[in-house]
Amino acid sequence: MYPASIQARAATRLRRALSPCLGSIALGCVASLSLGAQDSIPAVPQFQNAIVIGGDWLQANAMPLNRTAMMSVGGDISWRTENWAFNGGWIRIARDLSTVQGGTVSVGRVLRAGPIGFIPALSAFGGQAMVSYDSTGYDFISGTTTGHVPRYSYSDGFSFGGGVGLTVEAPIFSLVGVRVGASQWFFSGSPVAKEPMRTVVAAGLTLRVW
Repeated sequence: MYPASIQARAATRLRRALSPCLGSIALGCVASLSLGAQDSIPAVPQFQNAIVIGGDWLQANAMPLNRTAMMSVGGDISWRTENWAFNGGWIRIARDLSTVQGGTVSVGRVLRAGPIGFIPALSAFGGQAMVSYDSTGYDFISGTTTGHVPRYSYSDGFSFGGGVGLTVEAPIFSLVGVRVGASQWFFSGSPVAKEPMRTVVAAGLTLRVW
């Protein structure tokens, strides 16, 4: 049986010898857990060298829509390279007294800041314009009451035009992204001759399909 002082010194030496080993084991466990957590985080989707579809709600800057009609919406399919986006789609811009809808083609330059994409684009449009005008309304006075009685005339026809815009796009999970944007459109044709411009604010989602 060894004296207590010798046993204490042996225990101290054993602790000193094991401390570096235990520290290394603990560090290894922490590193393994950290790497495992990183592996569990979904990879950030890159909408480049891919085919991407998207849809947008376009009524935000023209609310409320004071008639019973489908709101402004749009959708597109996009072929993406590292630096460019080539798009084809459909757009509907509804206002209280007018609707412009039809097909679009556009090309945009893709600028990236980390996972965020900024896409300034030029677009062309071809489709239909439908407009109602208060063309034959009249004012009236009845005693101390004055007012106006609207009488609308309706016009529709083919329209073509173009637009410029900026879209900001960011991935949210897996192959899905969110996007917001704004664009200014210019339309031709007799139905929209009095009001050829439309400003659109967009919010929507994108999905990488290939």
